[in-house]
Amino acid sequence: MIRGARAYRRNVAFRDNLAARLHDIAPGTTRVHLTPVTTDIDGAPRRQILVSLLNSVGYTVDAPIGAHRAARRLLVEAFPAADWNRPLIYNVGTGYLTDNVPAAPAALGTDTAPEVRA
Repeated sequence: MIRGARAYRRNVAFRDNLAARLHDIAPGTTRVHLTPVTTDIDGAPRRQILVSLLNSVGYTVDAPIGAHRAARRLLVEAFPAADWNRPLIYNVGTGYLTDNVPAAPAALGTDTAPEVRA
């Protein structure tokens, strides 16, 4: 029980620290969407992460490009084991970094695509 309480306190401190740092970077941010994209501007493909800072209503936070870069750096450093080749969402309130992959509810039975034959 003591270890569980310590882990909880560490998690809360981690979440609150990230929330405070994101507030310093872009006040009002409650969610950060991170989407990997590949650009081919000069003939050489480059992998980048597109960052969207959103407020509690879901609108984009008005922040300079430097704030988007700082938020990306902060989250990449905070979650080094994350798969940055997938779209992710960081929720400031919960402190969770989750997949941003659309999926149908399991109750609909559409969780797998039908088999296609040529």
